[in-house]
Amino acid sequence: MEKKKIPIHDRIVRLILSIAMALTLWFTVNGDSDMLITQDYNSIPITLSNQESLADKNLVLADDKSYYLNLKIRGTDRNLRNIDIAEVRAEVDLSDISEKGSYELEVAVKGLPNTVIISSMNPTTLLIEVDSIIKESHEVVIKTEGKPANDRSVIATPVEETVEVEGPEEELAKIDKIQGTVNVNGLEEDAVRYVQVSAYDADGNVIEDVEVVPDVVTADIVLGQTKTVSVTPITSGSPADGYIATDITVEPSKLSIGAKQAVIDSINNISTAAIDLSGQSQTFTKEVDLVLPEGAYYLDGNGKVKVTVNIETPVEKSLTIENIETRNVGADLSVSKVKDTNAVVKLEGDDNVINSILASQVQVYVDCSNLSAGTYELPLQTNLSSAIVKSITPTTTSVTIE
Repeated sequence: MEKKKIPIHDRIVRLILSIAMALTLWFTVNGDSDMLITQDYNSIPITLSNQESLADKNLVLADDKSYYLNLKIRGTDRNLRNIDIAEVRAEVDLSDISEKGSYELEVAVKGLPNTVIISSMNPTTLLIEVDSIIKESHEVVIKTEGKPANDRSVIATPVEETVEVEGPEEELAKIDKIQGTVNVNGLEEDAVRYVQVSAYDADGNVIEDVEVVPDVVTADIVLGQTKTVSVTPITSGSPADGYIATDITVEPSKLSIGAKQAVIDSINNISTAAIDLSGQSQTFTKEVDLVLPEGAYYLDGNGKVKVTVNIETPVEKSLTIENIETRNVGADLSVSKVKDTNAVVKLEGDDNVINSILASQVQVYVDCSNLSAGTYELPLQTNLSSAIVKSITPTTTSVTIE
């Protein structure tokens, strides 16, 4: 076969095109070593270094979260392609932090070769919140679920030990209670249970960022009967001269208690500790402890009540009673003579009480119990409370019995 010759002109054109394609391919692969370009590197994790130094100073990060950095790097194509992104890291140094507070710290980028420059970075700083680590002692509350057998109730869940709670000061301030829950469904007698406990806020949410030690406690589950009883206020001392206690109110006035059957049957009311009225000249309110009989437990409240004592200037009022009665005269005897036929009763006390009493409601009498015939000087008495009777005039009268 005859070989066809390619004209020299065409061969030159093809050679030039081949060289151009080769150069194009080379620059595509290798780039222009003198041309600067920008490359983005996003979501680089930011490491908080020297966190152990915070613990040594009883400090802790207030927020346990992750931070990320976005970088723009400028350099030649070849140098950018030589970057190993796995070696690039971002750090914030915490070693200079010495106390609780807010700190704006610079983000440092490491692991980049000297042949490239950082065009921009976001963020350039981090706002770090640091809190104090503190410890607090807390009592434990045990919550029960279910119902014991034989119509009994859980009347107490005492835990002798306290727990220590450690964590950021801000988190400890949220603690409302340290609580554990135990199931008592079908329980027939007193029992001991080991209960896992956690810290809770006022909304009933578990506070995760604190440590409770120990986190398991021993609780006694005490079964018994329940009862609602009234609260009786007890006072001591007297108000200042010219003042009286006109009324005492207790809130709550009734409480639920629990005890074993023999104990609870003997309790009809609960008294307060003595409320001292000495020298008082105005109404006051105070929290007062209750005196609970041994073997009984409170089912609601904390063993305290709020007591309000009204202190007022007393009102005086005099009533003339025109008949003095003789009472309890012995059989076959009669009163032949009473020296005085009327008496004046002076009352003192609360305005509302004193002004509501009418003379027709007041009885003045002498008690002739166990007296034989003869003449006697007997004290005058009334049917009113001695708390409001300031005086009776005369104080005595002569009575002749036949």
